[in-house]
Amino acid sequence: MVTPTEPTTLETTTVEGSVRLTTLFGEREFEWDKAIYFPAGLKGFPDHNVFALANFPGEGESNFLLMQCLTEPELAFIVAPYNIESDTIQQEHLEQAFTIHGVKRDQGAVLLIVTLHKSDDNADVSMSVNLRAPIILDTERQSAYQHNLPDAGHYEAHHVVE
Repeated sequence: MVTPTEPTTLETTTVEGSVRLTTLFGEREFEWDKAIYFPAGLKGFPDHNVFALANFPGEGESNFLLMQCLTEPELAFIVAPYNIESDTIQQEHLEQAFTIHGVKRDQGAVLLIVTLHKSDDNADVSMSVNLRAPIILDTERQSAYQHNLPDAGHYEAHHVVE
């Protein structure tokens, strides 16, 4: 004999549309649907895969962006968009990187991680970018890969920016 049962209700969990984090530059809100996924993480941070890009606070335009980890608020990088038409990175090496990661040329971008260096007396600050391991960004799929370029002797990890 079959006995009737109570109707089953499904519990649904909604994901917040955004996350509010206290970053190095104050409190910021990031939209989850604009997040960038790094399948392999970043060099030295393989377990941190979800980042977002944001402009720096202030009124002036900047050539730099904040790349904030959305799962670890204390992890953030300053990045600089790379001009793909530039010859600092050989075009064939960029093409190889795009191909390896399945990124279409017209839907790809390159970001360089910026490092700030203080002098011993803290009077001067210099800046460098990592040319050896640029970030290959697939703007269509919102995914990114830190790619080690071939010919490491040609590309510096601390290429000074003036």
